[in-house]
Amino acid sequence: MRRIRAVPLHLAALCALGPVLGLFSQVPEARAQEMKEVTFIVVNNLFSTPAFVAVENGYWTTQGLNVKIKLTSSGRQVTQSLQAGEAQLGHAALSTTTASARASGNMLKGVMAYYNAAEFIAKAGGRAIIARKDRGIDAANPMTMEGKKIGYLKGSTNDVYLRAWFKREKLDISKSELINVPVENMPITLVQGQVDAVAPWEPYTAQVVRELGPNAVVVSRGEASLVSDIIGVVAHESWIGKNYDLLEKFSVGIAQAAQFVRQNAKGAAEIDSRYLDGLNVTDAIEALKWLSWDPRISVCTSEGLVQTGNDMVKDGLIKMNRPFTADDFYDDTVLKRVMEKQPQFFSDLPPLPKSLTECKGRLN
Repeated sequence: MRRIRAVPLHLAALCALGPVLGLFSQVPEARAQEMKEVTFIVVNNLFSTPAFVAVENGYWTTQGLNVKIKLTSSGRQVTQSLQAGEAQLGHAALSTTTASARASGNMLKGVMAYYNAAEFIAKAGGRAIIARKDRGIDAANPMTMEGKKIGYLKGSTNDVYLRAWFKREKLDISKSELINVPVENMPITLVQGQVDAVAPWEPYTAQVVRELGPNAVVVSRGEASLVSDIIGVVAHESWIGKNYDLLEKFSVGIAQAAQFVRQNAKGAAEIDSRYLDGLNVTDAIEALKWLSWDPRISVCTSEGLVQTGNDMVKDGLIKMNRPFTADDFYDDTVLKRVMEKQPQFFSDLPPLPKSLTECKGRLN
């Protein structure tokens, strides 16, 4: 059963922030009636941080948008919800999740990235493989992972990351027992010893490392060259073409929020704690160090998206009757508008690579 939870604005946050940021309680009645309502469904992890920040800091309200955030447990559930019409916009991996959706006939496309390392072809800062030392697993000896019981989320980017790691290390993943586990349950599943290792995303990686203490083995964390890992706003491509103006306003809020996260990890972590149940702020601050927040689509980003999608086909994870192209993954119309009109939200970012030869993190 899908877990979808609507997230209301917190009264305390409204009271504290309203006088400074002009949130809903400060919007005149006539203007409030003109606010455009939008539902944005996101996954309950740190990759959703810009969405939480944009709501709490009133960035979308300033753009005339009343954005309702819904939480769910995976990118696959996001795509299912969009297909069912439960939201106009969703948050998903532009590489793996979008490729899987389009291969199945669900024609989603990216609009605005936010979690992205634009100088890399492939970097998965928020993914990891964490194991128990007392199960004989040694990070310096990859062979010790073979034949173990591993908690993973089937069909997720973490699944692709795990398989790519095994492939790079020339190990046979079929010798291991893969157990499908919701990512938010991975820390307790590993701590209680029900599995030997897990493949989580943040902040659950930071949590399980802290909870296991000296028994934690960081087999892999935030590596480049395993899978292209870009998360952003997605929607059905037919809806995108009819709503560029609304999407531009929405994406201004995303760009502003991504900059806030880059510049204020502690503040972002505190906001995250109001949306993610049981989140330890210290875990969140540690986890955010591993994540990159560059909304720009570079030549590196495009190459990584296409390679990852086509590698998924080659590895038999999805079926596609033609090669993927960059156009399958994103429509950069809105990004170009926002960068031209709101350059201040990108001014703290480094210059982008101009050619593939300048890109880091080539896929293996």
